[in-house]
Amino acid sequence: MSNKIFKKLLIFFASILIISCSPSEKKIIEKKNIYPLEDIYKAAYQKFEEGSYADSIKLFELVEKDYSYTDWASKASLMRSYIYYETSNYILALANLQRFKKRYSEKKDLPYVEYLMAMCLFEQINFVSLTQENTELALKQFNKIVNEYPTTSYATDSKFKIDLIYDQLAGKEMYLARYYIKRQKWNGALYRLNNVVKNYQSTVYIKEALHRLVEVHYILGNINSAKKYASILGYNYNDSDWYKKSYTVVTGSNILLEKEKQKKTFKEKVKRLFR
Repeated sequence: MSNKIFKKLLIFFASILIISCSPSEKKIIEKKNIYPLEDIYKAAYQKFEEGSYADSIKLFELVEKDYSYTDWASKASLMRSYIYYETSNYILALANLQRFKKRYSEKKDLPYVEYLMAMCLFEQINFVSLTQENTELALKQFNKIVNEYPTTSYATDSKFKIDLIYDQLAGKEMYLARYYIKRQKWNGALYRLNNVVKNYQSTVYIKEALHRLVEVHYILGNINSAKKYASILGYNYNDSDWYKKSYTVVTGSNILLEKEKQKKTFKEKVKRLFR
């Protein structure tokens, strides 16, 4: 039944027939057929479920065009945006969502629209070695959702995505810091490392950033600064491998060996008490 409906609906796109033989002849325009809303929407959704996305989009466009005065028009528009997102056509999805916001600004679906826009940007985030423009835009969009729709499930997921984005941005800073360290461009390295310590303390890169600060300051002869960052690293991440490396840098000795020496010294002191 749905395929028959679909075939009939395709005729719609040829329903206005203009026959033009010469400039002097009259143009004949056939009457346009309007198909029932329910039939069009059902056929569009079925095509979506079957994975016939191009056909589904055409039919949802038809709903929005012929029934723009109904609530189904905005639903059809959202379905088109989701199909674009699902098929990785993020640019088209974003353009359609922007149009939705202008045309249906009073609709209750706006939190979902903002979230889908954020996800379109999130899916376009590049590797840390590449530009992070979409990462910054996604962060801004997710923050907007958290601030404007704090009680929605979209806000909950947005907070999780924000944490992932911070890791991404911190990863970019660390990528550049390593690049500068390798080329002995110390000022550039310090700038990037300080960005991580200042702005991305909750990310997975904070321990490495503190250790690299120890290394760079030690190389530059800023021993007090090196010790300061080693102390911060030790206070917060005493059991991390990065702290063990920093300890070796500032003391010139292996922290594991030093701990073993301390244990032996303590045992000797205890033995003396009972001699």
